[in-house]
Amino acid sequence: MSIIAYLQLNQWQQHQLPDSYANESDHLAVGGDFVISRAATGEVVSRYQDNVWNMKMYDARGVCIYDFVSWADGSENPLATVIVEEMKCIQFARMYLFPMPRKPVSLTMSTLRKLVYLSFRNNLSLTQLFESENINRFFLPSFALLERDAMGRMLTFLKEIFEFRVKHPDFTIAPASYEPIKLMQAIYDKSSKWGNGEQQQTKLIPTRIYAAFIAAINSELDAFNEHRDALVAFCRKRKENPRFGVSEARMYLYKEGVVWSDLVSLFGLRSLFEKYSIADGADLRKYVGEIQCAAKYWIHFFSGMRDNEARCLPADAYQTIEMAGADFSILRGYTSKVAGQNQTETFWITTPAAEKAVVAARCVGEITALWNDLDYTDLSKSPLFPSLKFSNDYREFKCSPVAGGRAMLVRKKRLFSRWPEIIVQEADIRELEQFDGFRDWRNDPDVQIGQPWPLATHQCRRSLAVYAARSGMVSVGSLGLQFKHLTEVMTSYYRKGSAFAVNFLQTDEAQGWMEELECERLKSQYINYEANVINSASRLWGGEGNRIQVARDKGQPLIITTDRAMTEKKFLKGEMVYKIGPIGGCTNLEPCDKISFTSIFACMDCENSILDDDRSLKNIRRGLDNLKREKSLFAVENPQYKQLESEISAIYEKLEKTGLLEKMEAMA
Repeated sequence: MSIIAYLQLNQWQQHQLPDSYANESDHLAVGGDFVISRAATGEVVSRYQDNVWNMKMYDARGVCIYDFVSWADGSENPLATVIVEEMKCIQFARMYLFPMPRKPVSLTMSTLRKLVYLSFRNNLSLTQLFESENINRFFLPSFALLERDAMGRMLTFLKEIFEFRVKHPDFTIAPASYEPIKLMQAIYDKSSKWGNGEQQQTKLIPTRIYAAFIAAINSELDAFNEHRDALVAFCRKRKENPRFGVSEARMYLYKEGVVWSDLVSLFGLRSLFEKYSIADGADLRKYVGEIQCAAKYWIHFFSGMRDNEARCLPADAYQTIEMAGADFSILRGYTSKVAGQNQTETFWITTPAAEKAVVAARCVGEITALWNDLDYTDLSKSPLFPSLKFSNDYREFKCSPVAGGRAMLVRKKRLFSRWPEIIVQEADIRELEQFDGFRDWRNDPDVQIGQPWPLATHQCRRSLAVYAARSGMVSVGSLGLQFKHLTEVMTSYYRKGSAFAVNFLQTDEAQGWMEELECERLKSQYINYEANVINSASRLWGGEGNRIQVARDKGQPLIITTDRAMTEKKFLKGEMVYKIGPIGGCTNLEPCDKISFTSIFACMDCENSILDDDRSLKNIRRGLDNLKREKSLFAVENPQYKQLESEISAIYEKLEKTGLLEKMEAMA
């Protein structure tokens, strides 16, 4: 009698109350004439048979209404009629079967509507949705994609209606078993507690479109690379003599000119130019820009880089490292996602397939240098993706500025216009609804059937994380290393929902690539361990670092620093790890539960840390400078100022106890 109890406690008169039954179980067989609400005069306002229950008179703000049909947009579908009746049954049970007094306005319907949308899209009634098979197939995958707040509301709602079913067997619009709710609770408990906003997460690229993008870009790069030498020679010839490659209409102005079509044939470029409708220099400039855009997205697909990380890659980014008789590929560049710093040198593991994009991008860079009279020979000081047209005011690289984002958007549209395979189809929407059923994909203005998929660089990043995790062969730690994330939380956020994504990485070739990715990650950890620990001339400290240094000082170095072959095997088996942290290395096999965005100095007291007098002290000093700058933003009496002052003092105290304070302050 929850709603009746609340109204009686708030002094509503008997003639103003809704109807009720003396026996609680009778509320499960309610008739259409049952009065849901009455006006102050006692006049009937809403009955059970109505599709809208007006509860404004019981709400201090006068806004409470239970609308059961607005979601259907006037649909006369028989399934919609069934769902409307189920909604009434659930809402009525919430009004009358809850054991405590309850405000009518507290019985919001937003969570119920999410369930309605999910069931209707999958051609199910609510009762059918709660069947065991459909809970696993449709409900749980969509639940895992909700933000934490919405997830909590959904969990509370399911617990409530499950209790109704347990106490009243005739109430069947709820899960029959508590097991799904246990799974929901586990998912909720593992969800990110910091993510309280309702902002939609980056879209996952459907598998068919994902494969279509890769195939289309691959074709573009292959066609360009096949003619790259001829294209450079063609552009060089035109640069040396502007009369070469003029249009037929302007030939009368030049006695010694060469018409465009003849020059194209001379360099063997006719088939390429006809395929892409390149009729003059302006068309050629557009085509070169499109290839640069395609190459950049190829890098995103095969590395998971952020947009700015790819834009700032040097021209010599692609490298192959040989280790223990095996070769693996990396992309060296810069990230701003390490320890709150701006640009920090780092690397991304990739596959040999990435090389074709680098080759094409370098060719574009060489052509750009010809057009702008620049020297592109020093690849380490030249961008992989230079701007095709620019002034002399640039900062990123010595040679030229990097390509701007606005130019890339224009080129992307031109590329998409010739890739029909990336047009969104009904099957793609269905896959997205299966992956995230609580998101209204059909009314998403960016995703329209018959239109190209709205590709963005972060989608490449999230799709790689999701599908890699879905393959079952890449761990959170692996993704964290690849995506340059400081904590497990952000890595888990990117791969969120991966258990419910389609696993299209089932071919031998794809599985081999995933195994190679994981193997190369382990190798890269050993390489860093060898460079920063075994070969380090600096004095080591920190929990694990101190253990290694004490053994060295005694003249009895640990076997892990002397038997390199054995140590490498331990890394490849996963028995040892070496993760780069904000101020040094970490050997913890498990995810770190100490470090956070607000406390990156936890490594100083950790038993798993390996720190040194050089790199670690520099990072600590840089971190202290950041804290001091942050402190200066607050007034002295501000609590935030005092908190930062306390943190800074604690760090100085730790350094002084270890005898490292003087050494750090002596650094330039």
